[in-house]
Amino acid sequence: MASDPHAKDVRAVIADVGEQAAELDLSSWVGLLQRSARSGDRLAPAARSRLTSAGAHAADAGLPLPTAVDAWLTAGWVVWRDAGTEGDAKAISRRAGVMMRVLDDGAKALADGYVRAQQSAVRRDESARATLLDWLLGGMPPDRVMETAGRLGVDIGGRRSVIVVGEVSEAILDRFREAGALAAPRAGTTVAVLTGRAPRGPETAGLGRPGLGVAGIRTSYGEALRALDVARRLGLRGVVPYTDVLPEALIGQDRATLRELVESTLDPLRSRRSGGPHYVETVETWLQEGLSVAATARALQVHERTVRYRLARIAKLTGLDLQHADDRFRLELAVRGERLLDQAEHA
Repeated sequence: MASDPHAKDVRAVIADVGEQAAELDLSSWVGLLQRSARSGDRLAPAARSRLTSAGAHAADAGLPLPTAVDAWLTAGWVVWRDAGTEGDAKAISRRAGVMMRVLDDGAKALADGYVRAQQSAVRRDESARATLLDWLLGGMPPDRVMETAGRLGVDIGGRRSVIVVGEVSEAILDRFREAGALAAPRAGTTVAVLTGRAPRGPETAGLGRPGLGVAGIRTSYGEALRALDVARRLGLRGVVPYTDVLPEALIGQDRATLRELVESTLDPLRSRRSGGPHYVETVETWLQEGLSVAATARALQVHERTVRYRLARIAKLTGLDLQHADDRFRLELAVRGERLLDQAEHA
């Protein structure tokens, strides 16, 4: 630095701003500002372009933008202190006005280059992460997925769960990224690989169970998709865990068999011969109320004797023993299955 004609001023800037400023091309800045201070000329387009590039360099080097702008303004102060008082008062006033514009133009150019570089880096990172997510959830060999994740600094080696939101927006993506999740749009949905609890939002989303490594994440993704499908058909909102809709997810996979189960179990309760239009409603409520006759009666606003009579008729019409767990399970499957089929038809 001894051969640098601007070494003294550069040292003054570093002393004021800090050692981080040494990453910047302070010598050329000082020279540029000295010429403007003496000539009274504003920055030429080429000079502004160089400062824009300097801002991008600062961003790539990890230098905070306030530090870069502070170094530029401090260089202006150092130069003006030494060269700004030459000439008469009128000339000094004119050059001072130009110098203020030069400092303003330079700060804007630095900030513009810095922000553009950051935006470009974010776009590159988001694109790389979206590709990683496609590989992770697709058929790419696990070892290659792990290698790519390592290069991007993404840890997918532990237990991770996957959430699938039924829509795409920047707000949803930002919510997951702020929570440290690997998130990207995928086939009209937002998919995120979570390291912890799922951030809550008003949108309908399916949440898979935590899985270990690439295979576990892929399994969790499949569960999240099935949970989202069930949630949509049932009109549910918010985050819907796969475990909460597991019966519906399982019975919904074979709709023909499901319809056969529903019709064979519930149709007898609706026939004219049964004589009771409220049997299906009664059994739904009874199951929801934990098999409590008293709670069912209160919910339906009928007498407990009415509920007991209806349950006896339901058992006779369906041929099911409501005291037997397997028969109750068949009845509940039919009730839930009918709800799923109705939702699918309306959708």
